[in-house]
Amino acid sequence: MERRSLEEIKQMIEMGQESRQQLEQYIDLTHPADLADILEQLNEEERNILFSLLPVELASETLAETEESHQEGLIESLDDEALQEVFEELSDDDATDIVQELSDHQAERVMRVIDAEDLEEIQTLMKYGDDTAGGVMTGELVSVEMGLTAAQAIRQVRLKGQDIQYFFSVYVVDEHGLLMGRVSVTDLILADPKTPISRIMETDVVKVPPEMDQEEVARIMSRYNLVSLPVVEESGKLLGRVTVDDVIDIIEEEQAEDLLRLGGVDEAESVERPGVLSSIRSRLPWLSLNLGLILIAAQVIHLFLDVLEREVILAMFLPVVAGIGGNTSIQSLAVTLRRIILDGTPALRNWRMIAKELLVGLFNGFIICLLVGLAVYFISSNNLRLASIVSLATWVTMFVGGFIGALIPIALKSMGFDPAVSSGFITNLTDMISFFLLLSLSAMLLF
Repeated sequence: MERRSLEEIKQMIEMGQESRQQLEQYIDLTHPADLADILEQLNEEERNILFSLLPVELASETLAETEESHQEGLIESLDDEALQEVFEELSDDDATDIVQELSDHQAERVMRVIDAEDLEEIQTLMKYGDDTAGGVMTGELVSVEMGLTAAQAIRQVRLKGQDIQYFFSVYVVDEHGLLMGRVSVTDLILADPKTPISRIMETDVVKVPPEMDQEEVARIMSRYNLVSLPVVEESGKLLGRVTVDDVIDIIEEEQAEDLLRLGGVDEAESVERPGVLSSIRSRLPWLSLNLGLILIAAQVIHLFLDVLEREVILAMFLPVVAGIGGNTSIQSLAVTLRRIILDGTPALRNWRMIAKELLVGLFNGFIICLLVGLAVYFISSNNLRLASIVSLATWVTMFVGGFIGALIPIALKSMGFDPAVSSGFITNLTDMISFFLLLSLSAMLLF
């Protein structure tokens, strides 16, 4: 929304009844996502006035699109009747997400005023973790019974699908609610009316358990090009479905989380409401870890002070070896993280990835070490021994950097940690190793 348009909206709100009709016309022509952006840029009073003018269905869609930091204020501005109507229009997964982010007081109020059916749906979804398939699924789906014909199934779809948005597949279940297969709406409509549903359905259905991590769910939907994915219990009972719009949100959330983790920042730290103390608690552990590694690297240099005193020019090449080793480890880390995100990297493929990065580091290191050796040779006035030492240290550092850049994220993943956090200390670890290699080789070969 352009600044000029935002100012116009503010003026219409300030004018009150004089511009009410014009404001309502503007609202009718605006997408809920755009309305959410506008609300977030208004002050609290203006936000509540504009939100109160939205029709119930549009208000629910806009609330779902609004940032979490503003949702509670909008809910607080509604009376109990309006609150019930807005939540009645929300999908069960959106309603659950909103309730879970509210304060205890407002969450209890919502649970008190909404219908018993909506309350049961929210409580069912709240049993699962926020970042699991069960936590992001919706129970709103269309299913038909196994023994029906295509014509009978279509009649059921018409009845069940009236209040459900965007369904392209119909799930086939038995009398116990166990998932037996799926049929696309297109195939169902085009089938002969007398054809049994069992003859046109697909039985090889990709499905996930409710406990599966949301990142793995997104990966599966991307791999098989699905617009929805059924969530089933271990017994095979159909619980709900994860839809493509949920996957887009998951991908955005995971990318934001990984970006923060790459900087050593906890994903819980809010951009909207940073909170000085929470930011300090979030960042201090990683800063402390990196400080520890830096101090160890400094101690390595201290152990070889006599070497540096006798060959001062070595100090010039310490950042050279450390820098190229750090770049190698970061390249290896980036490729490894991408592979982990794309396919989860089974155990065998993990070892292949590590072996690949070892070979890449070995061959790239050979080329770079020759270039470094030539540069050191001319800079040091044709000191061949020094050039050989710096060249060899560069080669080994790149080899080791490629290895740890692949090994550490894989090890963290296998232990249940986020592999993205490895970027917070991997370069400092490479620096420490490079300093030790260059100075220890110099101590052994120069004197």
